[in-house]
Amino acid sequence: MAAPRNLDELINKLRSIKDMGFVITHRAHDTGIGKTLEDLLEIPENNWRMPDVGEVELKTKRLESDSMLTIATKSPLPKGANRSLFDACKYKDEEGEYNLHSTVYGSRPNNQGLRAMVLRDNLTIENPYDIDAYWPITIFDELVSKCNKILLVFALTKGERKSANEQFHFTEAYLLSTLSETKFKNAIANDKLKIDFRIGVYRTGKYKGKYHDHGTGFRISKRDFLELFDSYEQLI
Repeated sequence: MAAPRNLDELINKLRSIKDMGFVITHRAHDTGIGKTLEDLLEIPENNWRMPDVGEVELKTKRLESDSMLTIATKSPLPKGANRSLFDACKYKDEEGEYNLHSTVYGSRPNNQGLRAMVLRDNLTIENPYDIDAYWPITIFDELVSKCNKILLVFALTKGERKSANEQFHFTEAYLLSTLSETKFKNAIANDKLKIDFRIGVYRTGKYKGKYHDHGTGFRISKRDFLELFDSYEQLI
């Protein structure tokens, strides 16, 4: 057995996996869903290539989850911009620790006064503190190189989430392709593609209380994929 060599083999393999019903997770962690499907498809943990499709990135989601799909993770420029935003916008959470978990929209400033704007050649985080934070619009080219084709698979779950007892039934699969630069800009402006800052401090260990950047994510919901990709094909 081997990874699917073409789209037909992929569809057949996904159908066989669907017919298996619930399968026990291959990893007791939040990433267990992805690891389990990778093993069942017999593909590596990174992207893989099929001659008739090209390079494909696998993403998996629990069907009952309302969380957004992370298209890519990349901190803004210049170096240190995230730390400056954290220092200016941080707040204390329920545990009394500093956080900046902030979703940034294109249509309006959020509670921290942050807003995403496409200005000339940059995607900029406007803020009331005059902090320079931006991505060159070539970030779009990086997104294309990373995830111009995505195999997105959804699963029903049962058992305790993130535990060794969690089970998955992979029931839906979609092939998303051809990221559009125009759609990318419009998705930012219309709040379809959101930017999430996930910055806080270490809660335990020798670095407890120290700054900890979990990454800045570009995220979108399932219902809005056509707002970003030109092609959206259901495989199963």
